Amino acid sequence: MLKELPSLSTILSAYASISAMAMLIRTILNEMLPERMTNYIFSMIYDFTSAYFSSDFTFIIEDRWHAGDNQLFRAAEIYFPTIIGPSSDSLLVGFDKSSDPTAPPKPSIPVDCRFKDDFDGMRLEWTLSSIEPKKYYVPTKRFFSLTCNKRDRERVEQRYFPYINRTAQEILNKSDSLSIYTYDKKCSMWEPTAFKHPSTFETLAMEPQLKEFIMKDLDSFMEREEFFENVGRAWKRGYLFYGPPGTGKSSLVAAIANYMRSNVYDLQFQGVRNDYDLSRILTSTTNRSILLIEDIDCITTASHDRTKVIEKCEVEEDEDENKRPFSINYGISNTIRLTQLH
Repeated sequence: MLKELPSLSTILSAYASISAMAMLIRTILNEMLPERMTNYIFSMIYDFTSAYFSSDFTFIIEDRWHAGDNQLFRAAEIYFPTIIGPSSDSLLVGFDKSSDPTAPPKPSIPVDCRFKDDFDGMRLEWTLSSIEPKKYYVPTKRFFSLTCNKRDRERVEQRYFPYINRTAQEILNKSDSLSIYTYDKKCSMWEPTAFKHPSTFETLAMEPQLKEFIMKDLDSFMEREEFFENVGRAWKRGYLFYGPPGTGKSSLVAAIANYMRSNVYDLQFQGVRNDYDLSRILTSTTNRSILLIEDIDCITTASHDRTKVIEKCEVEEDEDENKRPFSINYGISNTIRLTQLH
């Protein structure tokens, strides 16, 4: 068998011939084609060969998906701090204002940190990355990279990702803490703060019949998710609270949040520039949450007086029998249509 193997001189001669041929091809390409095109061709060849011979496959999970939040990304954010172990090379920790200073800090995922997870015999490696935009009004882009073996790709899609979603939902259901989010216009993202309002329906000063009506209405709404889906309607419920300051409107919202165990998104229209901006802000909220818009009748630049706003609406209704959607003009061509909130 050893006699059939080529000699060392034969191997070196073949290697030299292949190397010379490769250098000749590269020289010809450099002389005949522009440098950028040559680099592109070689990069394509490298990508093809590396992908062919590599046994790894990578999933990219961005924070945004189809103009809204990527729910898989949000689920991963909740799930991974619970599994970060000794295999991780770094860990982000901290306290919020409501945390017990004697308790251990809460873990989170730092950017560019690699951490591993084992699931159903699969070895999975995750990385959180962030790309800073060149323009100040463009939000920072964040995404997870999940690397697995090519043969495990189907199992990751069909079993691992649903497992992450279920686990994240279980963590949220068991969590006793709620958050109130305010929109940061500069960063174009919601910033959370611990929600510790003590108001509940038991402590709320309200007529018993009205209180019971609201609670039953909320219960009915939560039980009819399937009905809304069957009739093709968005599963959401709206309430309009009005009255002088100090009459308990905010306390009622807090009582609803505590009763429903839902986070609150507090939106100030002063930070909304146009209709597109409003749509993007609304789609970035999470499911099973409360959107709070305070002083919705005082958001026009035409007047901060409720009487003038009412007069403006009456004039528009007289001029247009079709009752066009009420628009808010900020002095520029961009408008915000309140019909998006319906």
